[in-house]
Amino acid sequence: MVSDSKRRIEVAAAGLLARHGYHGFGLKKLSEAAGLPYGSIYHHFPGGKEEIAVSAITGTGMLVGRMIRQAPGDVFGTAATLFDFMGAKLEQSDWTEGCTVGTPALDGGSDVESVRTACVSAFDAMAQGFAELLADLGMPMGEAHELATTMVAAYEGATLLARVRRSDEPLHTVSTAMARLIRLSLAELEVAEVKSP
Repeated sequence: MVSDSKRRIEVAAAGLLARHGYHGFGLKKLSEAAGLPYGSIYHHFPGGKEEIAVSAITGTGMLVGRMIRQAPGDVFGTAATLFDFMGAKLEQSDWTEGCTVGTPALDGGSDVESVRTACVSAFDAMAQGFAELLADLGMPMGEAHELATTMVAAYEGATLLARVRRSDEPLHTVSTAMARLIRLSLAELEVAEVKSP
């Protein structure tokens, strides 16, 4: 069972990572954001900043991946919800708080091996969630994984564009394009099945 204080640290760290990346957040800011004494952070995370970042990034990836998988058969609604969520998150934070995984991956956090590995695992968890939804619709797992990876890459790219443009328009545009790509991929699959003997 994760203690309330430890959970508060992870949640605060996720927000700071999304806003400032790995190199941009410090333990003093984290202590203030979590509303906990500085010493409490080391009590729960003796590995300091690196351990906290890995925990927050990994936890975010697992949570998002699980949320995606919990909507069997509804890949369109799930993808649209994810893009809409990020649009709302960016707007509410005055375009400063992006993705808890993507921001540290971009800011140089990938030069810390454990942080890079956590980012890879988190992106993989998201892609796996979408791949399973696509497989539920009859897409072979290899193709499902390719399309799911494309969806995660498109989501991260749209998040970056929305953040720098200070507009949710890129997220809406890419969300619509991804829905079209999924429909086309599924339609091609149906045609191939009809043609096969």
